[in-house]
Amino acid sequence: MRDRLTGPKLVQILVVLGILSGAFWLRTCADGQDTTVLEKENVDFCDIAHEACRQHLDGLAIEARLLAEPLAAEQPFRLEVRFSDPQVRVTRSVLEGESMYMGTLPALLEQGEPGHWQGQALVGACTEARMVWAWVLDIEQGEESRRLTFLFELRR
Repeated sequence: MRDRLTGPKLVQILVVLGILSGAFWLRTCADGQDTTVLEKENVDFCDIAHEACRQHLDGLAIEARLLAEPLAAEQPFRLEVRFSDPQVRVTRSVLEGESMYMGTLPALLEQGEPGHWQGQALVGACTEARMVWAWVLDIEQGEESRRLTFLFELRR
């Protein structure tokens, strides 16, 4: 049962090959825009790696930022968070993968002056060209506990 490669079969193979090649090229090479993963999804995104980000919760003002030149995987960087209420305590501080599960990494913080917490952390390397991370803080203000999330993007 030997079938010959006829002209119509060859055209069909070449069309399928062209479609698959085009899909591969679009998915891997044609990422012409320089936008973040969350910006593509129309999510409100303040990248603490590039600017100080502010949140307001029931009269509490919070400002967070990440300090690194340049920000790179597996390299330590500094984190800072300021609260308008000096009585706020940070009870937990971790980094989590937002765009891909990467486990939970500690972000060690110490209180400097009242209402100002700072520390160091690092994130692992990812296979993706762009990885969005979340800095998750659990805080206590009086008897009330809250969770804050600040996002940043790491590019290879």
